Amino acid sequence: MQRSHFSESVANLLRNAREAVGKRGEILVQARCLRDYSVELVVRDNGPGIPPDKLERIFEAYYTTKERGTGLGLAIVKHNAELYGGGVRVRSELGKGAEFTLLFPAKTLIKLAKQS
Repeated sequence: MQRSHFSESVANLLRNAREAVGKRGEILVQARCLRDYSVELVVRDNGPGIPPDKLERIFEAYYTTKERGTGLGLAIVKHNAELYGGGVRVRSELGKGAEFTLLFPAKTLIKLAKQS
């Protein structure tokens, strides 16, 4: 995958985690290669978590809960992962934080938008 797509995705996840935990929280980043050689990257924080009613919309473009947010960060993360045949999952529990998992297949072809 293109380095810029990967770094932009990780930067967005880290930025969101940093904003969620504030000055005293913790952020954990883990990466591992799975048996099928796909790569899994997890960004976990111990912030306030994401309310269940907001979880289903967080990957929508322009949806934000932040006063100064654009609503594009997580939409970009999802788009970049899916562009290479991967995906993104989120788990969250109020008061316990959020965990985002990016999964990238070992070998992929870029999925180009259909030209009309």
